[in-house]
Amino acid sequence: MEKKEYRQLLSQRQYIRLLLADTINRFGDSIDVIAYSWIMYEITGSASLMALVVGLNFVPTVFLTPFAGAFVDRISKKRVMALADLLRFVFVAAIVTLYTTGLLSPALIVVFTLATSTVEAFRLPGGATLPQLLEKEYYTLGKAANYSVSRISGLVGYMLAGGVIALIGAVGALWIDAATFLISSAIIWSIRYKENLQGAKQTVKGVIQDFAEGFRFIRASRTIQTVSLIGLLINFGIMPLTVFQTPYVSDYLKMGPETLSYIKILTSVGMITGSALLPKLGKIKTPVIAVAAGVIMGAALIEMSIAQSLSTPVLKMGILTLSMLSIGFGGGLLNVVIGSSVMKAVPKEMMGRISGFLAALMQASMPVASFICSALAVYFHIPHILVFFGSLTLICSLALYFRKKLDALS
Repeated sequence: MEKKEYRQLLSQRQYIRLLLADTINRFGDSIDVIAYSWIMYEITGSASLMALVVGLNFVPTVFLTPFAGAFVDRISKKRVMALADLLRFVFVAAIVTLYTTGLLSPALIVVFTLATSTVEAFRLPGGATLPQLLEKEYYTLGKAANYSVSRISGLVGYMLAGGVIALIGAVGALWIDAATFLISSAIIWSIRYKENLQGAKQTVKGVIQDFAEGFRFIRASRTIQTVSLIGLLINFGIMPLTVFQTPYVSDYLKMGPETLSYIKILTSVGMITGSALLPKLGKIKTPVIAVAAGVIMGAALIEMSIAQSLSTPVLKMGILTLSMLSIGFGGGLLNVVIGSSVMKAVPKEMMGRISGFLAALMQASMPVASFICSALAVYFHIPHILVFFGSLTLICSLALYFRKKLDALS
């Protein structure tokens, strides 16, 4: 793994535009996630129901993204991303309007969740433009920079979220999120690059053929199979953190939205550190980095579960701080490992459909884990669920390494 300097990316001007769009997008999302999660918990009033809604959010991604990838390979990916962000602006604006008029219900939350994730199923393969905006030697560096800068933007958003909500309320925070989607859409539309649309007319038969070709490629590629397996296991293992974060903070830590903001900040700091550090770890083999990341995340999830049992506030916050930093750090490492391995293994003209397959494969475990969490929350306390999933993540990561399943990573 050759060491490179981030300033070299400044010569990749169209990539910088995409980076700017992603940064603005991430800033709005970081403010939104705190305000909307509390609004959602206020309306549902149930940790089990929240887990169910989160699980439904991933269903369109799993079932639609493989076909969306084949579809997107035949049309302009730039247009897909710009249109998707524009539609997400419309959805957020509708949610805000319904909430302020008192009409937002759990049923409508489910409807908008499914609608948003359906749009995102098409936008994810649209993100396959990255290899076309970068020269090949900058793939790993570009992926790391994109991930790190967007996380820094998210970190700034988390730091400002409390003040923004206090100043203009949760509704105002959601309007900021809507505006960022609109701005992101405009910037993406301004990106200029030559797209290879295969000169094919968009037909159902053509999409099915591309789908089959992508499936055959994945069957023949050990690298793609390996990153899919890693994503599948890690996404399953850390799902309780996603679905139970708000009720855990509210019901077990007995704290408010400021603690949720603090957790998001810590996770972002960890992710920024992990993704920025990986290109510098040239002497460490990629499989070792991948398994270490999984072990760190699993152990941190177990550690998080004991925070609520500590009586001393300093110890409680200390454990919470360490566990969130560790989970973010491991996630940052894995994101760059997976992203760079995929870009090296997949031809540019197939990136859309392969990205679609990968998104579906790696996220297939997420709705399953969410539904399991929803069922377990009826009978078990959240800390016990965290221990179970954390232990599973740790054990599976070690098993992959000792069974040589990670040797295909590059």
